[in-house]
Amino acid sequence: MKMISVASALWFALMAGFFFAFSSTVMPGLSLAPAELGMIAMQEINVAVHNLLFTAGFWVAFALAIAGAVLSVVRRQRGWPLMLLGCLVYLGGVFAVTATGNVPLNRELAPMSASISDNLAYWSQFQTDWTLLNHVRMIAAFLAATIVLSSFLRLDEPA
Repeated sequence: MKMISVASALWFALMAGFFFAFSSTVMPGLSLAPAELGMIAMQEINVAVHNLLFTAGFWVAFALAIAGAVLSVVRRQRGWPLMLLGCLVYLGGVFAVTATGNVPLNRELAPMSASISDNLAYWSQFQTDWTLLNHVRMIAAFLAATIVLSSFLRLDEPA
């Protein structure tokens, strides 16, 4: 259980850092660009994110959250409620938000042409909605890492 706790905490923190970079730099940077360029840049980022590094980061964290949640309930070792809570926070606050919020927004943006004024109006709303959802993912990933780390620290406490 220690190994999965440490791996989960580190992987969740890695994803929190990824989301932090978007919230603190990428999205504010895109909003400073002319709307056409910001929109095109985001479309290209959404293509570029489909790479081995991001895919591994995202899906390994998901797998660790599932495994950690299941193992915590099955094994019920000291600190298991924290492990379960951290994994559920990750699954709900990162995976579910990504699947039901950020990805559908990205898919809606993908075919749009930046030369059509209605699409530029959508881009403005997209930035607001997508960034808010990303803040949720960032906070959830950070909280999940912190909670799972707390469960790990509880494993070594005397009974």
